[in-house]
Amino acid sequence: MPSYLRLYSERRPASSGRFGDFWPGVDKLCRAFEQATGWPLQCLPEPAVADHQPGILWSAPASPDAQHEQLHVAVASTEGPASVETQIELPAAVELAGTIGHLLAELARARQALWQREAELAAGIALSPRIGEPHLAQRLQAALRAAAEAACCDAAALYLVDETTSYLKLRSVWGLPQERLLLPPRDLPRCPADLEALLGHAVVVQDAAAQAEWQPPEPFAAAACLPVSSATAPLGTLWVFGGRSRDFSDRELNMVEIVAGRIAVELEREMLAAAGADASRLKRQIASAERLQDRNLPHVSPLSDLWQIAAWTQSAGELNGEFYDWSVRGDDSLAMALGSSRHEAIEGAMSAGSLRAATRAHLHYADDPAAVLRRLSESFWSGSPGDETAGLLVAVADSRAPAVRLAAAGCPAVWKIAAGGATRLAEESPAIGLDPLTRYTVREETFSSGELLVALGEGAVRMLRAQEPAAEQELIELLGAHRDQPAGMLVELLHDRLTALAAEGQAADCTAMVLKCR
Repeated sequence: MPSYLRLYSERRPASSGRFGDFWPGVDKLCRAFEQATGWPLQCLPEPAVADHQPGILWSAPASPDAQHEQLHVAVASTEGPASVETQIELPAAVELAGTIGHLLAELARARQALWQREAELAAGIALSPRIGEPHLAQRLQAALRAAAEAACCDAAALYLVDETTSYLKLRSVWGLPQERLLLPPRDLPRCPADLEALLGHAVVVQDAAAQAEWQPPEPFAAAACLPVSSATAPLGTLWVFGGRSRDFSDRELNMVEIVAGRIAVELEREMLAAAGADASRLKRQIASAERLQDRNLPHVSPLSDLWQIAAWTQSAGELNGEFYDWSVRGDDSLAMALGSSRHEAIEGAMSAGSLRAATRAHLHYADDPAAVLRRLSESFWSGSPGDETAGLLVAVADSRAPAVRLAAAGCPAVWKIAAGGATRLAEESPAIGLDPLTRYTVREETFSSGELLVALGEGAVRMLRAQEPAAEQELIELLGAHRDQPAGMLVELLHDRLTALAAEGQAADCTAMVLKCR
């Protein structure tokens, strides 16, 4: 054998080149096209088109993507005189053929996506134990017995390494007292035979001299140690013990090695089944939390003669650390809130949920938005180890006059957009829960017909700041140019713009709210 490293590169099978593999029934479609237009429609591979087949008047590619062999839809010349009553003009036939090619490509792309998705779902199916299957302890003991009998030995034992690969623990025995399972773990650096086996070698202890060198875990006259490993990592060692001094044949060692492989498969299958069950349970819990978050958001705008409100929120992952909320108070005024937790994932979602509930409870009775922020900050500071912080905007829109009182903590962006331009209504301030002594200020703003109050959460603000300096101004100008649109349409504009920014850079939880004076 050569001493240098040889590399093997797999060659994938080439495409069959048959048009019907992607679009079944294409022959019937070609015949129907010719009967309807009087022009023959052909489906040709790219080499045939490149060779300028005689009789081809027009062709265009109709393949799902560049990974497949390029196939073309082509309009051919008629063979012989065509009927005047049935043949249409060539430009009309070409336009119809191009549309057919586009639809066929879309169909092929959908079929390919379905094919790939089914394979992905097959790989994601969690393993589950078969009904009536023996316990893992019984299966391991049966495997140890098979190993001992195959090697003509009297006992067998399975030792597995811990997560840090520092010691070996006896996990299953056959032919030995069950009390052996209560023994403390063996220190791996003091187990030369096990260390050698974990490197992939079989160790045979056939006499007293070998016992002194390899230090087997049981005082038998002969023993053999083989590795138990998966495709990615060593799991432990398998020992077989004999009552008399002897050597082991290659056949016996091969049989024990097969049993060690079977044990590795059993262990890996059990771990995959447990991991799959945990992942499936966590996925169901996260899906339930997502549904709960969505149900807690207000989806219907309140009936108001003065105000029109709409909002949108989107999570960068599975759970959202931001929220928006509004409610009509007893005096018919409109209370609004927009909050952003400064934690991520599940922790951020839990923090945002508790902040939303506390904000709604305070806003329902308090008239001063600054007092609401101060009380919430005190509650967060006293009820957490000091790391529970959030950005929050609270506002109250009057039901009798077009005026809004608001206060903000953290760095949400709040603008008033009018015909003459935009005015920033909130400056950056300490976040909720950062300092209980912080005093927040209230701003009262009067609105005219068609003017907007626009608020963005901290996630959207971070995305805007990560872009060019003009990104924020462009967003304001976009909203100002569409002030005549309803609040829902303006939120859709914000959604499209912020989603595009998330696709260009690092995604974040995004929330936007628009309040429009009628």
